[in-house]
Amino acid sequence: MSQLRADPTAGYAPFPLETDAAALGLTETTVFWHDRRLHAAAPDDRQAIRAVARHRPARTSTRATILLHGAAGSWTTWTPLLAAAERAGVTIVNPVIVDLPGWGDATGDPGAAPPTLDAVSELVRDTALELGYTEWDVVGHSLGGFIALHMASTWPQSVLSVSLVSGTTWSVIESVAHPWRGLRVIPGFVLLRFFLRLLAPVQAVAIVAVSALQAAGIMRLVAFPLFRHVARVHDSVIKALSTELRPRSFVAASEVTRGYDADTRWAAIECEVRATRGDRDVFVTQGDLDRLAATVPRAITTVVPDCGHFGNVERPLEVLRALGYLG
Repeated sequence: MSQLRADPTAGYAPFPLETDAAALGLTETTVFWHDRRLHAAAPDDRQAIRAVARHRPARTSTRATILLHGAAGSWTTWTPLLAAAERAGVTIVNPVIVDLPGWGDATGDPGAAPPTLDAVSELVRDTALELGYTEWDVVGHSLGGFIALHMASTWPQSVLSVSLVSGTTWSVIESVAHPWRGLRVIPGFVLLRFFLRLLAPVQAVAIVAVSALQAAGIMRLVAFPLFRHVARVHDSVIKALSTELRPRSFVAASEVTRGYDADTRWAAIECEVRATRGDRDVFVTQGDLDRLAATVPRAITTVVPDCGHFGNVERPLEVLRALGYLG
């Protein structure tokens, strides 16, 4: 495990979120996934889950960098990392930035059953194949990192590398299964999930309430555990968090970890896995990184200093370095 030093020239949370895909030279593609065990051969798209991908209009090869956001996020959470890469002269090869089911522009029917981990992973795979990419470097933040690891264990011939930015692993798995134990390890996650479970049946009302907190300027205080210096985070980040804090979707996303045999699945991962956490990360522990290094044969772990759970927003340059994009 390595410990980076914060780059004083990069600054903290140096970039806002960009919401205009066209301004980044990206176009949009929507891909649907149908469970044909339940639906007819040509099912109605309203019965399907979907992903919305932002990507370059033309690919340069069959290899893509797939970026997966976490719970209470969307594709925009990656735009500070893209901005840092551009400033540093780093090329992110064929980026495919995905809105996962239930988030961003991939929000579906509120009455639909929550998708399984396999369904979400297959949807990401289908999205990449639809765009002509057969080889993938998968980058995941938070629960997006969990999906990235599952994809690497499922399709080793296609996943060439995995990068985790505060990817949630054993602590979240065990906290979902045993919340009282989780309170001692990652209390922030357990308490957030508890309150969101209470709000899930009235999600529409909860979303309105969160919007009111944002309008009143209180949402920044609510979000303080997630960031090392919440007062210095750009308003666009807090606004996006307010928009994407959807109780039902958050609970469904955390439920995909229940009963998951991470030790067996991830020990079989063949590609290189680079994993980071912030030194003030409330969802990922040092024990998670240590266990990942002991389980995954080719794991490299790094702690990013002066950083919370959103390294891609708070310390994008240091995260690029930890993930091997910078020397």
